[in-house]
Amino acid sequence: MSGQNTEGRRRLRAGDMGKAANRCGVKCAAGRWLIAVAAVAVCLASSGCQLMVRDSKVFDRYYMTTLKFSSSADVLAHIQRDDSEFLSQSESVVASWGQKWSDAALWFNMVAFDEDELTAVRKYAFLGNEKAKGYYIVPAQSLRFDAQIVIDQAVLDEPYANENERRIAILQNVMDVFTEDINQLTFDSQTLMSASMMAKRALNTILVKLNQSPALAVTLPDLTGLDFWYPVLGKSRARMIINQDIVKLKIKVGTSWLKRQRFHSLTDAKFI
Repeated sequence: MSGQNTEGRRRLRAGDMGKAANRCGVKCAAGRWLIAVAAVAVCLASSGCQLMVRDSKVFDRYYMTTLKFSSSADVLAHIQRDDSEFLSQSESVVASWGQKWSDAALWFNMVAFDEDELTAVRKYAFLGNEKAKGYYIVPAQSLRFDAQIVIDQAVLDEPYANENERRIAILQNVMDVFTEDINQLTFDSQTLMSASMMAKRALNTILVKLNQSPALAVTLPDLTGLDFWYPVLGKSRARMIINQDIVKLKIKVGTSWLKRQRFHSLTDAKFI
């Protein structure tokens, strides 16, 4: 009897050990899965995965150019970040541009110069992520477009019925001169062509909304900006400030910026 009881206890202990091993295996597998998920998250958050193009890597050079002051030599010294970007130029316009994810992420910095004084009179920066890609993680589709322009005196001198009409006319001028500037370079690159089409679509969408409801132009200089809906990319905001003969424009499209924070709380929207 004693031998049988001892053998029974051994079998029970062996069974308990087997169950414990099974529980350990499940926990270990779960632990390995959590570690893998954490690694992917860290990889996405860092620049090491190269899944996202940080806007600071595009717009830092935009802020380095000062209208009416920066010379063509100044701009050429900083507009191209490194060999991963390309440079296109005409007699009065220069742009650096690049792409990632097989054209899913497109960006450019562009500056136009006064043909006589060779100082910067217009500058633009653009970053667009139009195609969502990724196996486990899908980067949010988004667009950012910044512009500063020395307004043509004829546009400023035009008599307007009210301030809203003046704002719409100046925004239309931004669209017109941007189109003229970028058209000097798009023959050189399909990337520039695609990026310019995205930027012009944003500008045109805003202009259509304002032409349909001119009273909404009063929101353009506000911190909250003008809200509009960009086709495919969705929720969008635009802010425009006119300071004497210089207009500053900021457009942000997509939830990657506007879902995490309200537009008026974004530093670059406050200080455009």
